[in-house]
Order: sequence, then C-alpha cells, then structure tokens
Amino acid sequence: MEDNANPKLPLDLAEWHFLSRTTFGPRPQDVDKLKQLGVKGYLDEQLHPEKIDDSEVEQKIAALPTLTMSAAELMEDFPAPKQRKIQESNQQRMEGQPAKPPDQDAMAKPAAPAMSTMEPDGPRRILMELGREQLWRAAYSQRQLQEMMVQFWMNHFNIYAGKGVDKWLMTAFEHDTIRPHALGNFSDLLAATAESPAMLFYLDNWLSVAPKAAAPRPNARRPQAERRGLNENYARELMELHTLGVDGGYTQQDVREVARCFTGWTIDGPRQGGGFIFRPRLHDDGEKTVLGHKIKGPGGVEDARQVLKILAAHPSTAHFISLKLCRHFVADDPPASIVDRTAHTFAKSHGDISAVLRELLTSREFNSEAAFRAKVKSPFELVASSLRSLSAETNADAPLMGHIMHMGQPLFQYQAPTGFPDRANNWINTGTLLARMNFSMALAANRIPGTQLNLQALTPSEDSQAVWSHLVQRTLGGNVSDQTQSAVMKSLDGLDKGGSGIPLKFPQTTLMAALLIGSPEFQRR
Repeated sequence: MEDNANPKLPLDLAEWHFLSRTTFGPRPQDVDKLKQLGVKGYLDEQLHPEKIDDSEVEQKIAALPTLTMSAAELMEDFPAPKQRKIQESNQQRMEGQPAKPPDQDAMAKPAAPAMSTMEPDGPRRILMELGREQLWRAAYSQRQLQEMMVQFWMNHFNIYAGKGVDKWLMTAFEHDTIRPHALGNFSDLLAATAESPAMLFYLDNWLSVAPKAAAPRPNARRPQAERRGLNENYARELMELHTLGVDGGYTQQDVREVARCFTGWTIDGPRQGGGFIFRPRLHDDGEKTVLGHKIKGPGGVEDARQVLKILAAHPSTAHFISLKLCRHFVADDPPASIVDRTAHTFAKSHGDISAVLRELLTSREFNSEAAFRAKVKSPFELVASSLRSLSAETNADAPLMGHIMHMGQPLFQYQAPTGFPDRANNWINTGTLLARMNFSMALAANRIPGTQLNLQALTPSEDSQAVWSHLVQRTLGGNVSDQTQSAVMKSLDGLDKGGSGIPLKFPQTTLMAALLIGSPEFQRR
C-alpha cells in the first residue's frame, strides 16, 4: 500500500534516484544494467563485490607503490622532512663525507609549493596516494556500493592523519581495517578498529595503563614519560561515536570501566610501524561493570573483547548506526519509521551491514518523493560524480585534490573524531558555493591539470538543443528544473551577445556542462 504522506517516485525517477544513492554518480552503462537486472538483481550484485570484476581500476592503483607497503616500510622510506635530514646526515657520516650545511640543502632544492603537481616527499606522498586510490575507486570502480560504504565507515571511525604517526598508519587502516568489513558484520568491523594501531594512537589508548603500571619500573633504562595512567579518550568515543551514541544510556562510570577494560591494548613500537599488542602487565585485572554487565577479572585481553560484544549487541547501537545510515542514504532528518525498521534488522541480523542496507535501500521511505535529491553531495562525492557523469579521465593528483580541499573536505584532515557532519549545512555556504562553481567551470573547460574530458566525443551532434538534451540526460537523468534550464539558456544567450561576463571563446557545450555540474540539482543526490 502506498504511503499517502510519502508518495512513491515514478519508475524513471526511482531508477535514477536509486543509482544516485548507491553509486558515486549514475553513468549510462549503470542505467542500462539496472534496467536489465532490476533493483533487486542490481543490489544483490553490489552486495557481493568479490564477484564483480574490477581489474580496470586495479590496474590504475597498481601504479601507486605506497599502497602495497607496510607501515614499517612507509616510515623507513618516507620519513618526515626533519627525520630525512637526520638519516641523510647519518648516511654521509658513515660514508666519510662531510655533512652539508642546512642552507646548502635548501638552496639546492627549492621547496615545492602547496598542492603543486610536483612529486610530494615524505608522508605527504603516502596520504596523496591513498587519496588518489580512493578517488579512482569512487570514479571508476564497478563495486560502487562497497566504495560508498568504505567512505561512510572511514568517516564514522574518523582518524586525523595529522596526529603523530597516524599519517604512516592511515593506509593500513583503510586497507586492512575498514575495507574488508565495509559490507560485512558490524561486530567484526568494530573489533578491527579497536585493534587498529591508527585508532589506538589517535585516541591515545596505546598510552592507557592500569594505575599499578603507571609508575616507572625500578632499574628501567629511561623514565616511561609517555605513560600517564588510565586514559579515557578511546572509551568515551567508542561509546559516544562508534556505538551507542551520545544519548545511548551510558554514564561517566561506564566510560571509566571501559577504559579499565582496554588497559594494555597498545602498539608494538608505534614509531617503528608495529602492530597491535596486548601487554598483560599494563592491564587492570580487577572486576569491572559495564552497562550493568559484570566483567570478572582477571580476564586479560578478553575484558575488552567482551566490552566490544556488549556494545555491538546493544539496542542503542542498533539505533545509532541505523540513524547514521538512514541520514546518509535517505535524508538529513530521516523518518523515524525507516530508522526503527533498519534498527530492528540490525538487531535481528546481529549487525549484518548488507542486511541493513537491503532493508534501507528497498524501503518506501527511500523511494519516496521526499527523499529525491534531498541530500547535498560532499565535495568528494561531487568530484567523483562529475568525473563519472562526463566520462572524464584523471590522474587524481594534487590539482584535483586541491578542489576537494577548497570545497571544504581535505581528505584525512578532519581533526575531531566525529568525522565530517553528514548534513547539507556543513557543505553549503557562500564560500563553498563559489568553490563548487569554480570547480565545475575548471572541469568543463579542461583547466584542471591531470584531468581531461572530451565533451565533443560525448555530444557528437552540432545542434545545440540536441547537445543540451544529451548533457541533461547524462548529468541529471533528463530531470531538470525550469529554473535551471532558464538560467542556462540566459547564460548562453548572454554568451552569444557578449553580455554574460564569460569570455566569448568559452564554447557553448563547455558552458552547458559547467552550468549543469554547478546546478542545484547536480549538487544533490
């Protein structure tokens, strides 16, 4: 039965809407495949990405060497600039060469400007290559739903790469912690993030020890200055941001008890790229109580694993994760009905992410008129969807990354553990609107180094009305508002008369593409 308060979308709009929410932007071949398989068949395929051939994008990614290196190798081969100078100085001394004064080094090689096209040095190259991989996968992967969920979970379990050694640990976090579990079971994903060296370092749990272990040991080689006793940072964010939510029913005492459970969870040499290790002598073996559950000591490493199971199975976690998923896929303020149903599915399936997505993406609320173009694209989503809509080729290097940054989403650089807010008002303001229009103009006019599109090949007709119709179909699924069409036609008329403020050498087709990419409809998904 149709919900009169939530009218269902017509079939043609429903198909475009489904692709707009489950991919980084519909392409003609995606539309054809959806029509061939139907929504159920298409969704079944996307929920099993391991069965989808993705060799084309894998060939691109194979050109990025840092992606196959361990954290230890990255620290060795791509040290921070200061550490590199020390290494070079040590190497010169070993070879019997006099070390160069610092000013000679500076004179010999000018510093590269920010966001330049020059090859980045040190850890900046690691983050640049990881960002290039993510953008390539978003733009070219056949496994679109998996890529959307990788981005969702990277933001949910946000880590700021600018903190200490996390810049060297971020690649492993994406590859080994988030990606394998993006469509799997939430409990497994949560456990993987808890043991991730990147998370242990970012939220300081690697420093958290039982009070008995906080004091320096007798005859220790050096004072254990970094150990400051019990640290509650991870315990608090684990409950507030990763599982239960801020109103999830926990207390400050629960935070402390969870922190006690996680003492001894640390990193085996964080500055050498070491992995997770549990150190029993740093652990609080006493009895704890978490959310009413007794955790009897001495349980060692299992104390924290028991906490993770309690949190993953908690009703507040089912609701909080479902709310965030519904906010991402349906609307900034999704109807309570779809949140409740997805939470029920989450609980019933014991955190099966694919089952939750199936419930959500086939719901009447998702397929309603109210949900159509209700979400504003993040800068990353806008860039990826633009590349897909116009069949652009890109090396995804610094110039394109710079546009994402200027539009307000510097990759891996959000400092707070909350991650970027998934709401329209976070992305749309006077400054970012200008940056979005600058991006659309630069892309359409081929003014982004390393990124190229061939509009002439996309629109072989010389008839301006045919070109317009073709571009509207590719970018908006043929559904354009009267206001947008009127604004574009007015700009084209001004271009012919030299009164639009746009140089006359700006081709009509380029202007059409730029204005469509910059239109309110395309800015939404």
